[in-house]
Parts: sequence; structure tokens; C-alpha cells
Amino acid sequence: MKNNALVVLALLFVSLPLFAIDTNADKNIENLRNDLHALSRVTGVAEDLGRSRQVLLAITDANIETLRGPRGDGTYQWASLQREEGGRVTDEKTIEHVHTEQELRYITLTAPNAYRAEIVVPRKRGTFAANNRVWVRNVIVDATGFDGKTMHHELAVNAWVNPGDATGVALPDIAKSAKAVFELGVESGSKAAVAQVALVQAKLVDDARSTYYPAVTKLVQVRELAAARDMNRGALKNTIDEAILALPGELERRAAEQARAAEERRNAAVAGTLRGAIAVGDATPDVTAELAEISRMLGGTLQEQTDARARLEALLAKLRP
Repeated sequence: MKNNALVVLALLFVSLPLFAIDTNADKNIENLRNDLHALSRVTGVAEDLGRSRQVLLAITDANIETLRGPRGDGTYQWASLQREEGGRVTDEKTIEHVHTEQELRYITLTAPNAYRAEIVVPRKRGTFAANNRVWVRNVIVDATGFDGKTMHHELAVNAWVNPGDATGVALPDIAKSAKAVFELGVESGSKAAVAQVALVQAKLVDDARSTYYPAVTKLVQVRELAAARDMNRGALKNTIDEAILALPGELERRAAEQARAAEERRNAAVAGTLRGAIAVGDATPDVTAELAEISRMLGGTLQEQTDARARLEALLAKLRP
């Protein structure tokens, strides 16, 4: 018996870290639940939704950051940078140095999370003037990796880019920070050109194996809607509601509440009890549509008013238990 007790105690001690993890997970979900209800409330009552944008984004971003599991080096446990475009840093300059010169036109860009350098030559140099082709000699990149190491890359291009076309070179790795120098020239001194250069930034992709993946996916959708220039209140409210329903047990909880409310309405109807207030959902869409039509008819001709009173009596007769 004594040995059995010791085994039980040992199992309890071994299980302590697991309970700690579960408690932490529950805490994250509970915090998220509270914040989503706050977002729902702000979205529903804010007179000018645009003025609440900063609050909406701050709450959403904080939850996304927490659920992704940030590490001290700028990486995440449950998200990673992938070679997909998540943004870009760009610049546009006029190119006048001839491609045969030893020193060309240098354009310098810096960007975090860069994985590719691109050069675009627009069709037009201005509103009316046609553009000219651009010679791209090299792209020189000094980068710092997420491991803290610095790298120097001289990426040879040696290609002409015609107006309306583009070219690019891939960085060997996704850089935590990168500085790129683009070496560009034109065909002759009389053929100035305009070129756009860019550092393409990697996209942070969430890991589907994470317990929080469904919640983070919904939060990212909420963020996109909240960041939109013209926020759609209805779409934002619906997306926040779906984010709430994605939380563990929330869908079951809401279904139980709705069933309980429906039972209360049935019991009140049978007993003839008045609650003193009419709540959302007390009437079905069919009932509200019939009442709207009756209301319209009551403002019509004498015959329509007579018909409306008859329809109202018929509706009451159907609704009485």
C-alpha cells in the first residue's frame, strides 16, 4: 500500500509541468476570449470606427504576437518567415551613368526580412516621355542573419532590362536585416532612364501544428479588416464573432445559451408570463416580416388598414400557445 502511495506521488510530481503548460494555454485562450469580446463591443458601439483603429490593431497585434510564441532572437515557436512576399521596400531614381563607365549609378536600400532584390523599368519616364532600357551590373548585399552572423554577397546580374520588364536576384538566405546597393547604367548619355528598385520582404507564415493556429488565422483576418482604408463594420463584426466561435467550447456554450433562451420563451408563452422586455431573437424572421407588412398596410388606404387589422388578429392567434 505504501509503495502504491509513493507511485501516485511520483506521478503527480512528473505531471506538474504538464499542468503548468495547460494552465498557461488556458490563460492565453481566456485572455484572447476577453479581448475578442472587447473588440466586438468596440466595433459594435464606436460611432466613428476609424478613430478606434489604433485600439483594434493594438489588441489584435498583441494577441497574435503572444499566440505565435515569440523568442528572444526575433523568431517564433509557431510561425516562420517564408520566401513569399509579405511586403517590400522600394525606391525610384533617374539613371544617367553610361553602362560602360567604371562607376555606375548606385541606389541603396535597407529592409528587414529581405529575401530578394528586384529591378523594374517602367514603360514611361514621365507623363509622356518613353523610358529607356537599364543595364544592371551587380547587386551588392550586406546582411545580418537571425543567428547574428553578417554576410556579404556580390550578386552578378549583367543584364539589360527593357521598359515594362523587370529582373531580380535571390538572396541566399532570408536576412534579419539587409542593405543592398544596386549598380545601374544606361545605353548612352542621351538615353536617361528611370528605374525602380526593391527589396522583397519574407512573409510570416503560421504553423498549422500549433494549438492556437485556428485562433491566429482568425486574428489575422480581423487585422486585415481593421487595417483596411475603408473599414467594413459588418464584415469586421462577423469576423470577430467567428474568431470567438473558434475558441474551445465557445460554439457549444453559445448553442446551450440559445437552447436555454428558447426554452424560457416557450415556458413563458405557455404560462402567459410577461418578462417586461423584448429581446433580440424573441421573434422569427417570418414574424418580423409579417409585422413589417402589417405596419406598412396600416399607413395605407382604409381597405388596407382593415386588412392589416385582420392580419394582425390572425398572427396573434397563431402565436398564442
